[in-house]
Formats: sequence, C-alpha cells, structure tokens
Amino acid sequence: MKIIFNKLSKYKAVPICITIILIIGRVALAYIGKKKQLYLEYDYFYNVLNYLILLFAFLTFFKNKGVRWTYWSLLLVLFIINTMGLYKSVKNVEFQRSFTQGKNYFMVRETKEEQGFSLVYEKRHKIFIYLVDKIIVKDGYKPFTRGDYKVIWPNDEKAIIKYTFGKDKKGKGDILNFTKLNGAYANLLGSLEGKWTDKSKSNTFEFSGGHITYKIGRSSYFYDSSMAGEQGNYGSILYGTKDTPTLYIIKNPDNSLTVGSVDIKDNKVTIYNRVNSGKL
Repeated sequence: MKIIFNKLSKYKAVPICITIILIIGRVALAYIGKKKQLYLEYDYFYNVLNYLILLFAFLTFFKNKGVRWTYWSLLLVLFIINTMGLYKSVKNVEFQRSFTQGKNYFMVRETKEEQGFSLVYEKRHKIFIYLVDKIIVKDGYKPFTRGDYKVIWPNDEKAIIKYTFGKDKKGKGDILNFTKLNGAYANLLGSLEGKWTDKSKSNTFEFSGGHITYKIGRSSYFYDSSMAGEQGNYGSILYGTKDTPTLYIIKNPDNSLTVGSVDIKDNKVTIYNRVNSGKL
C-alpha cells in the first residue's frame, strides 16, 4: 500500500489534470444544453461522467493524513449524492425508445415528472436531443408505457406516431417532418381543392373550401378543416367523431397524398392523386 501511495504522490499532477479536464467537459455539456435547450439522450450520462471525475479525484494523493481523510470523506459524500441522483434519474423514466429511418431519428420518453405528457425528441449535434413535441396524456393513461402505440414511416422524411388517447383508447396521431427544405409555412388543408382518388378509382377525397368528403366503398364521411390537427404544409391529422375514422394526410413531393388511419391496428396506407384541376 505504501508503494501505491508513493506512486500516487509522485504522479499527483496526472489525475489532477484529468480531473480538471473532465470537470470542464462536464460543465461545458451542461452549459451548452441549458443555453440551447438541449438534453442528453440518457440523463444518467451526467452521473457516469461524475463517477469518472470522482475516480480521478480519488487518485489525487495528499501526504498529510488529516487532509487526505478529509478529502476522501468529501469525495465519499459526493459519491453518495451522485448515486442518489443516478437512482432518481433511472427510476424517473417509465418509457424510452428511439426510432430510426435512414439518417433520421426521434425518441419518445414518458417520465414520472411529466405526468401530463409524452415527450418527443429529435437528434441534435450527434450527442444531444431536442424536445420537438409534447403529446397530451388523458386520465393519466400513458400509451407508450402501456404499449398502445405504433410508428410508421410513409417515407424516409416523415414519421407517423399513432397512439391511443385516454382510457377509452381513442386513436390519435402525430406527424414528424424531417425535410430540411420544406418551403414557407402553409395550411395544408386550406391549400387543397378538388377531387382526389386512389388507384382503384372507387375511393375518393373531395376538398372544397375547408369542407372535406371522404368516400370509401359505399360509405361517405364528412369533415371540416376546423376538426384537423394542422401539422404545417406537409401533413395534417383529420379528426373524426365516434362513427367517423380519424385519418392522417401527408402531401408528397409529387403532390400526391398519403392517407391512412391513426388506429394502431390499421396498417393500410393509400396514395391519392388529384383527378381535376384545383388550387395547390
């Protein structure tokens, strides 16, 4: 043991330098995150970094026994505090999962601290994530923790998050857009006019001044654009009533429409093309 202490005393500058570098890195990460409202994908990464700092700080040896034991006692207290923080961080997360398609990535998290929301993040600067949406939770029913959700990618640039809402398990949806150059903001439903049909020609959408008629087979459903959850100029969630399906609509680069149900059990996706001239 004496040999080890002598070695630590001789090379004391090494752990001191490493400790200082780790502390600067830790402070820099926290500062950048706070300034730009960024988070680490896993909160406990800060705790792991703290353990590394404490490890190299522990290797800093003081010859004076009183100073040494006081110093080690302080490190022990910090170790306990950090361990408690790690435990709290891990226990706080009820659900966390990432989803990728090509180069695009997002993550959904549900925590005990955010009882009223499911949190949606996108990747920023390789190691950070950025909060892009808060999905409202009804009646304390967290759909992702309970497994009542589905994620589909109609294409590499769009993701549809389908989930159940509340204990009555009503279907709802959220659209994420990863297109970098998406043009000026425009209301999608307000920009559509005329008739659109699928490949079979038997199922149609008709858009007229904010009024929407959806015909599938022998059934017809009527919507108003005021019933929609507008997602910008690339898509919209068209909410129905009890007897009317809730749909997502995405405008594609070729001006066709990708349409599907937000019901997590319905995986059908249909492409509709405009069959008459109209405003776009």
